Amino acid sequence: MQAAAAAAAAAASSALELAEHQPTVWAHTNGYISTMTVQCAVQLEIPDVIHNHCRPMTLHQLISALQISPAKAPFMSRLMRVLVHLGYFVEHNDSYWLTPLSRFLLKDNPFGGRSMLLLGSHPIMLDPWRSMSTWFRTNDERQQAPFAFANGGRKLYEVAAGDPWLSRLYHDGLGRDSSLFAASLVAKCGSWSGVFEGLNSLVDVGRNSGTGTTGQVLAAAFPDIDITVFDLPHAVAGLEAAAQPNLRYVGGDMFKEIPPADAVLLMRVLIELEDEACVELLKQCKKAVSNRGGGGGGAGKVMIADHVLDHESCDDQVSEGTLLFTDMVMMACLEGSIRTEPQWSQLFSQAGFSNYKITLVCGLWFLIQLEL
Repeated sequence: MQAAAAAAAAAASSALELAEHQPTVWAHTNGYISTMTVQCAVQLEIPDVIHNHCRPMTLHQLISALQISPAKAPFMSRLMRVLVHLGYFVEHNDSYWLTPLSRFLLKDNPFGGRSMLLLGSHPIMLDPWRSMSTWFRTNDERQQAPFAFANGGRKLYEVAAGDPWLSRLYHDGLGRDSSLFAASLVAKCGSWSGVFEGLNSLVDVGRNSGTGTTGQVLAAAFPDIDITVFDLPHAVAGLEAAAQPNLRYVGGDMFKEIPPADAVLLMRVLIELEDEACVELLKQCKKAVSNRGGGGGGAGKVMIADHVLDHESCDDQVSEGTLLFTDMVMMACLEGSIRTEPQWSQLFSQAGFSNYKITLVCGLWFLIQLEL
């Protein structure tokens, strides 16, 4: 009897210990609910409706503006309660208003993440996660990413090319994210010495992005710097009409030759390349800033907008975001990877750079500066 009682007590103690961790496991198990709840709010256009109303809206006003049946009022109330809990809206006197999170999802926000949210929750983007365990157990000599594994060998850009809506989300999301980085960099560089100081020219090197939004933001902020958006010929075709006086578009192959300039900017380029290709591209960048001719600003530099894993400036939120929303997404969908500072340092050394500086700019984006 005593042995049975002791065993029962031990089992109860073990159960109690496990129960303390149950909320965490449940949160991870049902994490998709948060994603789909926010997706629902965006698809219903709740942030835009409240924003266009120009003042807080009651539940009745919101239901009427959204043209939702009054019979759904109790369910709408529950949806808004969760969205308030998640921080997307605030409720005061039975009325709802926007927060920075919901403003980030507005249609007309040039820096917004609406397209990225809808892209990330699109069924085509969820399939790689459903098949990932099978992918791990499959002996695949081609080493294709889970996305290609789940889509008959087709990569994301190939699938998007055949789906105009998906392609629009992809390119619009990348463009707005690039604009957010560039605008944040402009806002912060006033307190950082030497980022754009003394530059007469800069080349924004793209990789089939076809947006040039980073170059546009920088050209507007620095009218005395000649900005060149350099991408594949078909990616920059037709963009000349949007050029500002100090902005031009040039087509070419970044692995063969990059136009000479005082500085070269690589935004979201190296993240999708293997180490060997990164080193080759960095060598081309070094050649471009070394051969810029007379009148150049300073010693010449290469600037990299990318992610850095486990950097000393990362707090828990940035570290988790880098692991989940960049490294795992790159592994699953885009065949890229996030590098630690030692890994970056090794690439720079192999490309002939000895000095670098890493600075957290905004969100999960870092600026890495390499000087000759």
